[in-house]
Amino acid sequence: MKADEKTSIELRPSRFAGCLLGLAIGDALGMPVEGMRATSIRKRFGRVRDFLDAPWRMLRAGQWTDDTQMMLCHARSIVDRKGVDPEDTARKFLSWFTSGDWRGIGSSTYESMQRLRAGVPVEESGARGEMAAGNGAAMRIAPVGLVDCLDLEKLKKDVRLVSIITHDNPEAVAGAQAVAFAVARAARGDLDPTTLIPETVAFVGPSRVSERLLLAEKFLAQDMDPSEALARLGTSGYVVETVASAFFCFLRTPEDFEETVMCAVEGGLDSDTTGAVAGAVSGAYNGLEKIPTRWREGVEAAEEIRVLAEKIYLIVAEG
Repeated sequence: MKADEKTSIELRPSRFAGCLLGLAIGDALGMPVEGMRATSIRKRFGRVRDFLDAPWRMLRAGQWTDDTQMMLCHARSIVDRKGVDPEDTARKFLSWFTSGDWRGIGSSTYESMQRLRAGVPVEESGARGEMAAGNGAAMRIAPVGLVDCLDLEKLKKDVRLVSIITHDNPEAVAGAQAVAFAVARAARGDLDPTTLIPETVAFVGPSRVSERLLLAEKFLAQDMDPSEALARLGTSGYVVETVASAFFCFLRTPEDFEETVMCAVEGGLDSDTTGAVAGAVSGAYNGLEKIPTRWREGVEAAEEIRVLAEKIYLIVAEG
């Protein structure tokens, strides 16, 4: 890091806790409406302001899905190893997978876990090909953005190493790098909402992820209605869509965590993941204190998540 960059850095534990809790909250808020179209969500719920039970998934209000389960694997590994360790991360993924408590799992992740269980090395276990361009790496990557926030080149490499455990696809990796970059900049206190998209595009490089992010920037400049913008950007499990829609929701209301996350989950389809990504970035930017109390207290395993975030903060702060 350059000397002039160091002067603008302001690490705060609140941002680290806000990031991981924000991810879990976005995931939990979107969990009951996952798979629904935006029009159906509006018709049935109006705005999604509170956690809801999902008995058909055997999940209660405030519980989250595999997005947060895999994020916690990253966070626990980082705390145990004092940094990013792909081998240990893969072991924690596999421990989660063998528990059978999946709460939703994508095909690329499922196939990769089967390969890991069969003894395939972590650098070869990830799904490849066009169908592997899912958001399974981007949804869980926030802890890597936190621990590597002071070294963005290391962040770029580490994100790739842990993304390809399950998603060995250039767009999947680019999407995860975009999310981790935004989280890192927010965590260190130098994220500028007016320049986030061009800076992210420069960081990630040429990709469909970058192209869709630039389209999101265009829609923001036009002050497009979020329902129309998200319909155009897409809210499926395709990482190109998830990242652009999550960034749109955050940058539309960067100072308002509640509005950002509600906007994200109300986009429909892969609601929990769009909510998780938007929640991670907004939580890191706004800090824990800007997250509504009802969500901070109502989300599953809130205390464990806060403790993990604090330990990751200490790893970074103590160098």
